[in-house]
Amino acid sequence: MPALLLFLLSLAFPAGQQSTPAAADKEGSASFTVAVLRRDGIVSPFAVFDGKEWTIPWPADLRSLDLPIGMQAVPAKWWGKAGPASEMTAWVGGANRGPIHLARPTVLPLMCESRVGLVSDYQSNEPATSFEPPFPKDGLAVSGGQRVDKIEILSADSPEWTRTETFLATEFDRAEQSAIDAFGGWKHPVPRAARRKMPVEVEALYRAPMDEPGWTAYYVEAVKKYPPGPDDDDCGLITSASGWIGVAADGKRSGKLGALVTYCDRRDVTYMLPLGALSAGGKTFWAFQLSGYGREGYAIVRPTPRRIESHVKYSAGVCAPRMRGR
Repeated sequence: MPALLLFLLSLAFPAGQQSTPAAADKEGSASFTVAVLRRDGIVSPFAVFDGKEWTIPWPADLRSLDLPIGMQAVPAKWWGKAGPASEMTAWVGGANRGPIHLARPTVLPLMCESRVGLVSDYQSNEPATSFEPPFPKDGLAVSGGQRVDKIEILSADSPEWTRTETFLATEFDRAEQSAIDAFGGWKHPVPRAARRKMPVEVEALYRAPMDEPGWTAYYVEAVKKYPPGPDDDDCGLITSASGWIGVAADGKRSGKLGALVTYCDRRDVTYMLPLGALSAGGKTFWAFQLSGYGREGYAIVRPTPRRIESHVKYSAGVCAPRMRGR
């Protein structure tokens, strides 16, 4: 996987939260394929649950491969233990949209690379208002009888929104200072004491109940914005932070953020698009997209009260970074 996408996906799993093997608790769980469901009806397979653990059999580089001429020509190893499928089920926002039929493989341009996609007869209820990357996604397509539950997208008028901004104050400060220290000798023009007084602004907040009773996982994206300096061309510094928050049955919260300091263009910042929650082998997993300028990736993780287990990191496409003219 390209180094840039490894860094992109690592932002979803902040330092101190270790990945673990994806072994399931239940023996004999059904195997299934997971694919991203694009709004134009193309599905992009990226992971397989084999009944015990997650695998990534679908190719991430087509440069040395020939595109299969039909569904029957798709190599068996690409399907993994789940086996070949002629149809999948479309899941959009936790709702079963019914079976979709797979017609043929296609080359899918993603950023500056190519991946294999499968043309289907899925028809979205939403118009594709933008064809700029990342292309709009509706949810997930899965094989077999696997269910996909909704990851709730909270709005700014939710009680959790303000509560989260208050909770993040201390952790945001830590993450921001760590990002500043990573520059090696660079000093933020706003002193730390003054930065601490700047409000944390939550920009996105997602929520789903997990498999441990009474425990809920949140993913948050938040910023602090600073006024431009005399040499900033009216584009001031922004600290963007993202990460996981756990809320126990008694309301106690814990969290861990990673942060980046950029200019207002946010060129190096990545954003989550939640695609659905999957229960497999007695455990609950989040499936989501992470994307930013010139990069897109898909991930499957299992948040727990002790750590964030990373099971799938799939690079969907990367463009080489361009140098800023600053």
